[in-house]
Amino acid sequence: MADLAPIYDEMRASPMNDWVGGSDPELVGDACIAILTRLLPLGGQSRILDFGCGIGRGLVSLHKAGVRPQQLVGMDIMPPVIDFCDQHIAPHLPNTRFELMEGANDHYDRFIEQRERKTTTALTEAYRDNFTDAYAFSVFTHLTQADFQLMLNFVSSMLKPGGRFMFTCFELNEFSRHMVLAGQAIFPLDRQRMYEADDVFIANPDDPLAFIAFDIDLIRQMVWQAGMAVTKVSYGCWMGGGMGDGLQDAIVCTKLPALKAVDDVKMTPLVHREPDARPDKPASSLKKLLRHWTGR
Repeated sequence: MADLAPIYDEMRASPMNDWVGGSDPELVGDACIAILTRLLPLGGQSRILDFGCGIGRGLVSLHKAGVRPQQLVGMDIMPPVIDFCDQHIAPHLPNTRFELMEGANDHYDRFIEQRERKTTTALTEAYRDNFTDAYAFSVFTHLTQADFQLMLNFVSSMLKPGGRFMFTCFELNEFSRHMVLAGQAIFPLDRQRMYEADDVFIANPDDPLAFIAFDIDLIRQMVWQAGMAVTKVSYGCWMGGGMGDGLQDAIVCTKLPALKAVDDVKMTPLVHREPDARPDKPASSLKKLLRHWTGR
């Protein structure tokens, strides 16, 4: 097993760690992977995409947790973080590579250099129907609604049919909406800043993608339009009130599987029972009692 301590030390020493939250990278990575492996069983046959990998906290902690996938790919739009991963992580983790992808984001644009990056079209062609599993931590919490849909479409195109994608977000449901409007959420979503028929909450009008939340039905609609379905949800504590395990809500989507011929689907057999012809069977007796009590 590779000695991971020097990699974490490089992360701690890098100013790029502040770009992705500033907390201890090993603790954050371990916490993320604990959530991921609880929701998605991963193993040696897995082909995994870390979407929005940053400086690689999740990838390194995945290796630390003993997961040795067949393939592990990290993608990000920020050239410096991909350079960091290529230099400090790729040489030490087997079957691991990194891709610099095109993209723009108002919250992260100040970290994006004018460099040649692979288009989503090129990456889709390279990885179409490839990954068994994918994950994205703190990516969809910083996307506009339009980009939310585009990125779901993009990830879905790279998943094999039946593949799974876990991403974190802030989901507006009955409880979280109530807590936000009551000023109880621990993230500063402003109850006065509701958009798109109150389906979107933001935190700061000067940096609207710092934190952004979407309505539960809107999220499911976008997931379905991307050819996936929400199959599991683990709520985070961001909404306050003692809810949740992690910080953000973790949504697991499954790409629609290839359909079998109807005749090949093994149905659950029904138990055959002969009709009960007894004149005094329980149902008949009950009807007699009811008629007696009601006088009918």
